[in-house]
Amino acid sequence: MNIHQLNVQYDEREDRLLVRVKTVQEQELRLWLTRRIGVKLVEPLVTTVARIESLDPSVTLADEEARKILVQLKQEDFLKKADLQTPFSEATTELLLGEQALLVTEVTIHVHADGVTQLVMKDAGGEDQPERSVTLNLQSFMVHGLLHLLQQAVHRSQWLEPLAGANRDEGGDDDRPLRRTKKPVYTH
Repeated sequence: MNIHQLNVQYDEREDRLLVRVKTVQEQELRLWLTRRIGVKLVEPLVTTVARIESLDPSVTLADEEARKILVQLKQEDFLKKADLQTPFSEATTELLLGEQALLVTEVTIHVHADGVTQLVMKDAGGEDQPERSVTLNLQSFMVHGLLHLLQQAVHRSQWLEPLAGANRDEGGDDDRPLRRTKKPVYTH
């Protein structure tokens, strides 16, 4: 599968991230990432980027701090070269997994010696849904892109921010239900 575009968007109604992968042949994969998977996937992708970049024999990583600096520098270099302005193409000839997106319940990451990263995303299925999986083979620039898009989507989701009114141990007698804080609306 030759990947042409990646897209990661937060869907507020579903409270999930929708990952869309478009091939050169205009085929599309759709994957749902829950909060648990979406947030937990960031750090392994950062580690993966460090592993990919450290495959270069001229690079040595002395410690964790060096790894973080390397990842940050490589991400900045990627962002300078990446095309983040072209909108995701809605033209699709085929949905490779069907109409229903794969609900990712497990992710396995393997970095090959040639720098290609293999992501295996599994859906454990359920009573009415069979187990499914998809394997993505990503070049290093695609891993950088996925990491960047995932970090942006997690930020937009506000999953890492505390819920309004969640600190109830301070003697507050607030029985209102917990709700997501409303985003500001600007009109003119």
